[in-house]
Amino acid sequence: MTHEKLAELTSIQRPNVTRLLTGQSGAIPENWQKVLDTLGLELVAQPKRES
Repeated sequence: MTHEKLAELTSIQRPNVTRLLTGQSGAIPENWQKVLDTLGLELVAQPKRES
């Protein structure tokens, strides 16, 4: 899926989608939730594996 299509589906401006996905801006919970919902994903926190 392109950033443009994701922007269209989430009603988030494309430059903001790009910044979110590339880590160039802080996560905005509402926008992240829109992206996760659109992609059918759920954010789950789990402990990191030890190296």
